[in-house]
Amino acid sequence: MYPTHDVAILSPSIDLPQQQKQHQQQPLNIKFSVWHTFKHHIPRFLITIIIDVILPLVIYIHLQKYIRPVFALLIAGSPPLFMVIFKAIWLCTFDALGFLVFFSFAVTALVAVISRNPIILLLEKSLITGVLSFIFGITLIPFRCLKHRCRWRPMAYYFYQDLVPTKRKDVGLPDNLFSNENEQIDNNYVKLKEEVTIERVVSHKQEVAQVYEWLYLNCKSFRLSCKLITSIWSMGYLMEFLVRMSLILAHFSVNQIVIYGHIILSLITVLMILFTVICITIERKYTLAFIDRWRIEYYNTQQCQQRRSSDLSYSIVIVNSDSNCILSVNA
Repeated sequence: MYPTHDVAILSPSIDLPQQQKQHQQQPLNIKFSVWHTFKHHIPRFLITIIIDVILPLVIYIHLQKYIRPVFALLIAGSPPLFMVIFKAIWLCTFDALGFLVFFSFAVTALVAVISRNPIILLLEKSLITGVLSFIFGITLIPFRCLKHRCRWRPMAYYFYQDLVPTKRKDVGLPDNLFSNENEQIDNNYVKLKEEVTIERVVSHKQEVAQVYEWLYLNCKSFRLSCKLITSIWSMGYLMEFLVRMSLILAHFSVNQIVIYGHIILSLITVLMILFTVICITIERKYTLAFIDRWRIEYYNTQQCQQRRSSDLSYSIVIVNSDSNCILSVNA
């Protein structure tokens, strides 16, 4: 009797962790709170209003009774300037907007003192808002160079990172989303890699930048919100610039231009902030819904990849036997 060969194919079971199954079946109910998000910005907003709007107006109204309007405007414009210098020294950072304010104030102050014409100092405010309107508007134009290494986003994209810093866990993104995105890893090493990635420490600013870069590339509602908010601020600054220039060209008195200019600037700023908060609130609702759908698809893809990997990792056992006994077993 010739020996026979029995072949057994052993494949591992494909049981996913119960926690991962729950992630696939149930979306995360993450809520966005306007108050919780913006409450820590209220002190900074109030300080800005006091220093940039209220204090200069009070100083000018008080001093213009005793000294020339040009010198009253010069002194009244000093608190915002001192705040810019203080931020630069305290935070040790270069502020492009602060540099613009400092440079334009220095030039117009010099010209105004020489010519003794207070209207030139009023033109300085219009110049700043006009430049800001142009900067916000120009960032809406897509620009890339150096093989996509150098590009700019709408200005509101950078506001998001400062006003609404968001990390992966805040919106339910996987912990290993940004790890070696361009590398192909052996499937048998994925599980160990995920455990190491979770424990890796990533700086807060870097993670926030990565999250918003991912959102901008993948989420349509976030891109639309960035462009809409940028357009709102560009149009708002343009309106303030045109109104202030209209007051100057209409030959209003210096007192009227100062008072009306500050009132208009305050109203436009409050409206722009209100519209910005509304846009962010609506955007968060749609973005969180998109991430819930994306998570389900992402984990389903991971499950399919694990099953495909498991189908290829089976064992073959060859049993040599005759009619009476087993001669050998080869795995």
